[in-house]
Amino acid sequence: MHSTWHRCLPTDTWVRYALVPVLVFIAMASDQSYLADFWHHLARGRAMAEEGRLVDHDLFTFTVPGQPFQDVNWLSQLCYYGLYQWGGLALVQVANALVLALALGLLVHGCHRRVGSSSLAMGLGIIAFLGMWEVLTVRPQTFSLLFFVVEYALLERAVAALARGERLNAWLRLGCVPVIVALWANMHGAFPAGLILVGGFLAGRVWEARTNLRHDAALRMLAVCLLVSTLATLVNPYGWDIYRYVGLTSNTAAARGIDEWLPPALDSWIGRGFFVSLAALTLIGWFALRRGYRPRAQDLLSLGCFLVLASRSIRMVPWWLLLAVPVTGEMLRFLFKEKLGTADAPKPTQAAAWTFAALMLAALSSLPGLQRFNPLLAARAQSRLEHDLDVVRQHLLRYQASGRIFSRFEWGEYLTWTYTPQFRVFMDGRIEIYPDAVWQAYADVTQGHANWVEILDRYEVSALVLDEAYHARTGLLSQVERCGRWRRVAQSRSALLYVRQDGPVLSSAAP
Repeated sequence: MHSTWHRCLPTDTWVRYALVPVLVFIAMASDQSYLADFWHHLARGRAMAEEGRLVDHDLFTFTVPGQPFQDVNWLSQLCYYGLYQWGGLALVQVANALVLALALGLLVHGCHRRVGSSSLAMGLGIIAFLGMWEVLTVRPQTFSLLFFVVEYALLERAVAALARGERLNAWLRLGCVPVIVALWANMHGAFPAGLILVGGFLAGRVWEARTNLRHDAALRMLAVCLLVSTLATLVNPYGWDIYRYVGLTSNTAAARGIDEWLPPALDSWIGRGFFVSLAALTLIGWFALRRGYRPRAQDLLSLGCFLVLASRSIRMVPWWLLLAVPVTGEMLRFLFKEKLGTADAPKPTQAAAWTFAALMLAALSSLPGLQRFNPLLAARAQSRLEHDLDVVRQHLLRYQASGRIFSRFEWGEYLTWTYTPQFRVFMDGRIEIYPDAVWQAYADVTQGHANWVEILDRYEVSALVLDEAYHARTGLLSQVERCGRWRRVAQSRSALLYVRQDGPVLSSAAP
């Protein structure tokens, strides 16, 4: 009886598999940071649910009212709104944490299959998580990360099955890829990353079979997978135009200096993670090559594609990390195979059982409502910025039943969720829908340029919701205080509310 019970205990491998997902879940489920991207998606999900159709035009601004655009995140938005309806922000945040934990857990599992060491796979998973932690939040990109890891695993296993001569097995795995890509194209605009991944595997196969292209079954199967996956992306409300959205968004965001779309630099955590990972991969690769390691062509070509993308935009760094981690692990395994030993042969132990139970308890104590029982999270708890904006809204309603608000660009996301339809905002997160003139007007007001009063008058702005620290740095706050036409009527921590001293503007608003 004791022997049977002992065999049911967790092993050290369980612990190593669980550590990274648990860390990810705790970090994401307990995060109190302002959700800059999330609220606009939630507002659009609500609009679609209420109207029973896609809402692909602007509903929330007074600068570009009715402006059409492609809402490629529509399915994610409906999912978020459904979760919010069932359990509020707490349920959305827990679900988002679970998706990210699953993505990183699958990455660890894939690394283990490739390098044969659960300890090394766990360490690489931790590095990947720490490298991309800065850009992880509640937003549709979460689904993209999961899709990417799952697709990579399917491609890896399909190629391995082909090497063993198991064509049916390979077809079944490759057949799942277009389904994932079709779903991806309706949930987040990063779906081209899935096509690039298939293309990297195909290009690698072309290189390896270059002397026998006509008769290489793997090459044909990967080519079919890429073709069908590309066609699968057209299963969306916008057809081929969805690619125009992807190009427009990335180019516009980069041109306007949005932080996440700028090239990685050493002044950000993820930027440092990118350069450290690149240096580590290069150094480890150099030593491995000197000792006879021969990298797979698909790894080199896939890494090359995502290296180019990551070097141009912080937003692309996570894909680079997700690819670089298993390749780095394989090279480390090659260099230190004597020290790492043979593949894991785990045995159930009471120590592993207690450790695994502690990890599960830590994850459980990070759930909303239970965090106060976790001493680490209880000390971290703080009031959310969203609460401050709610306080400001209550004060605003004492002065105005409706109106037009100028605020910090990032805050426009939450204002579209809580302040509309009574109030409309100058800008929200849809970067690509604003013409250059509107973007320049926003920048002029934010920086307190000479024409800032004229712009607010022209657009009939009736209230300012400012960030005390941010707008002090940009110069707007001092201008507002000296102007005499705006009166501060409320403050909740860094959120300031100003209303007009001289009453509503009566001139016609700009189109």
